Amino acid sequence: MNAAQLADALKHAHVEHARLRLQEKNYWQQQLDDGVKALGKTPVGALVDPDALAKVVDDWLANVNTAQGLRPVIVEVSEAILEQAGDDPATVGELLNEAHFEAILEQALRLKTLREKAIHACLNHPLVSDMVSEMLYTGIKNFLLEENVLAKLPGVSSMMKLGRKSVGKAMGGLEDSIRDYLRHNTRATLKTGEQWLNRQLTDQRIAELARDGYRRLAPLKPADIIKTAPKGLAGDIATHACVIGDEAARLDYSRRLVAAGVHAAVRALLEKDLPALLKAMGTTPKKRSQSLAPALATGAAVLDQQGVLTPWLEQAVSDFYDSDACKDVLEKALP
Repeated sequence: MNAAQLADALKHAHVEHARLRLQEKNYWQQQLDDGVKALGKTPVGALVDPDALAKVVDDWLANVNTAQGLRPVIVEVSEAILEQAGDDPATVGELLNEAHFEAILEQALRLKTLREKAIHACLNHPLVSDMVSEMLYTGIKNFLLEENVLAKLPGVSSMMKLGRKSVGKAMGGLEDSIRDYLRHNTRATLKTGEQWLNRQLTDQRIAELARDGYRRLAPLKPADIIKTAPKGLAGDIATHACVIGDEAARLDYSRRLVAAGVHAAVRALLEKDLPALLKAMGTTPKKRSQSLAPALATGAAVLDQQGVLTPWLEQAVSDFYDSDACKDVLEKALP
């Protein structure tokens, strides 16, 4: 057997050995444990170059339609999730317990400036202005007609005997005047309403309203609402969300935020080594042996059944066994 033949035999033996080992749970458990130990106290953030990582992520966001490429999968997953949620008996209180609700409320109460801006924006929207103006007009008109206020005016009392219809006709000339007055004074009315709301919506009052709302919602089941959704809603929303998501990801604004997030994450991980990080996550060697290692072994078995594991292994080890460096060593070792 010459060097080339021996290298080829070693390569096939290596591939077969790796193929079998990758399907063993104990192998993966040992690799996971050894990997954690090998990194030791090396900070996780020191294992990557933040600029290189940020550039890869940025290039992906700018050029790859991730969501649209996965649209069929996302649509099917969305529909499956919505269908399952529609049959699930879980209540709002189970999904958001009272302690977590209180924590969210505590943070929300800090947003006083944002709250005041939201109230101002809502009350100054043209639709709200028109609605308030129409409500005031209708109220004034009905009051004048139904409470016989016009009957007290000179010359109108005799018309009241002719009935409401006649009085309504008599008001025809007043309608434009009332509408014009309300149109010019609605802004002042809304400003008064804005000031009143800001006075009423104290932190205490908001907390009371929020807690009352939570108590009312807690026993309700999201499934009851989900069941009212039109058929195909999840798929339609997912389809549009995929397009919007990809287009939003390509915006310079979004990419700047992501880049800032990548750099911040790496900086934060400079203070954490892998063993400490895994411990903080609550994972232990025992837990990994019970879940992750078996999953990896099963994944390798699936790849082997699909006929892709061996080609991958051959490609991985061939670079060495087919090299001159390997053959030179074997030639020297052979008699």
